[in-house]
Amino acid sequence: MSIAGKILYEFYYQPKNQLEVVRKFGGKQNYEKMLAAEQEMKNHALELLTINGDFSPMGEFKINFLTGDRFIHQSLFCVYSFFKFLTPEESQQFSVNFYSDGTLSQGVISVLQTKFPQIRLVPFGETQQALREHLPVLSYPRLNKKTAAMPLFKKLIYPHLNQTGGAAFFDSDMLFLKKPIAFLKWVEQFKMQENAAFCILDVERSYGYQEEEILKIWPGGIQHNINSGMYGIDSRQIDFDFIEKLVCDFENNFGSQYYLEQMITAIILEKNGNLFVADSEEYIVLPGTEQIRSQTGTLHHYVNESKEFYFKDSWRKQLLRK
Repeated sequence: MSIAGKILYEFYYQPKNQLEVVRKFGGKQNYEKMLAAEQEMKNHALELLTINGDFSPMGEFKINFLTGDRFIHQSLFCVYSFFKFLTPEESQQFSVNFYSDGTLSQGVISVLQTKFPQIRLVPFGETQQALREHLPVLSYPRLNKKTAAMPLFKKLIYPHLNQTGGAAFFDSDMLFLKKPIAFLKWVEQFKMQENAAFCILDVERSYGYQEEEILKIWPGGIQHNINSGMYGIDSRQIDFDFIEKLVCDFENNFGSQYYLEQMITAIILEKNGNLFVADSEEYIVLPGTEQIRSQTGTLHHYVNESKEFYFKDSWRKQLLRK
């Protein structure tokens, strides 16, 4: 970005975007209440939260998060909500990995190592080394560029570098409301046929590109409105040569889009050929006010406006759930 562009962003676009966010959440007073509630959540997560469950780094099936100082409380509460409903036998099959997005401070790292030793922390430097070894810039210029510039691409790339076996990715801003029976059944199915994949559905089609543009690059089209906040697959199914080509083809022909990572994830999951699609009435993206109040469903993914209720209310409900 040029100097003029940086100045324009700092003094025009950034404040404008911030004002739009404040308006979306009901004005300055309500927005500040939401931020205060989030700070309470963060304090509780780092100081008081206890995560039970017999999961350990030895667990065969990996559950992966991308996290940093801004999201660590959300990541911890998501892990807490997942394992609180599982039996010891169910927990033992899982391991949990926190991939640093490069922003984890030493203070937070110390808390994780002391309070949550069963969670494996993957340092940012370790991931960068894996990138250099397995996705060298000369062979994968676009993927290196995307992971450096777009945090969303990290969740598609980081957990699968030099990895094999069953792996799920969870966005941090999710809470499980009861035992995720469909997901657990899928994990059992995966053990028998490792080409299986799992996904949840979005509230709308969010891929960034027009349908005719998608069909020109991927003629079979994308059948489902997939949300990449929770997916499962064998890491061996993540073909980085294929992803590099998809990124090049879409960007060279139609430019870059914010939801490019979500679209590529959807293509990979459907290309797998054995996709389990979770019930959208149980695995809910953008839960409504009544769904949050009554704690409807198995999973809530708190995107967009639902974050207000997530920070003000939902994490507290988690502490009371049995």
